[in-house]
Amino acid sequence: MPQILLTIFQLTSRSVSQLCMSIMTNGTAGIPEKFMGSFKLDRSENFDEFLASKGINWFLRKMICYASVTKVFSHADEIENAYCLQNLSAKRNTLYKNWKLSEDFEAEGFDGRMHKIKFDYDPETESLKETHVRTDDPTDAGETYTYTVDGNTLVLVSTS
Repeated sequence: MPQILLTIFQLTSRSVSQLCMSIMTNGTAGIPEKFMGSFKLDRSENFDEFLASKGINWFLRKMICYASVTKVFSHADEIENAYCLQNLSAKRNTLYKNWKLSEDFEAEGFDGRMHKIKFDYDPETESLKETHVRTDDPTDAGETYTYTVDGNTLVLVSTS
């Protein structure tokens, strides 16, 4: 049975350049500017159960549950129409740099393993979807992370 995790992040900052970019790119294809910025973890629902469904032991689950996470979405500096996502925590940071919508790329996940990752934006639901599949496990069903923004709140729903 698929497990669902709801995670809430609060906007902590947006740069002046991000606000200017928001005005200039209104109505163009890509990820809307409301997703750009730094969002700090506020709360999670069903996180322990989600991690347990992934086979993570009790002690490690407790350590993960107490870790604070900040997600930072930004435009890539080097490549046009590309993005970066930083996942920042006390335990481990990940940086997904210079990715484009609907294109697969490989990067290291929070678990230290290599993942095939893809981001897609759905303008109808105004949601950004991030999919991960571990490249070293042919049986891995992966995870899907779906982001929406409500005001200054980034809402993340994870399914496995």
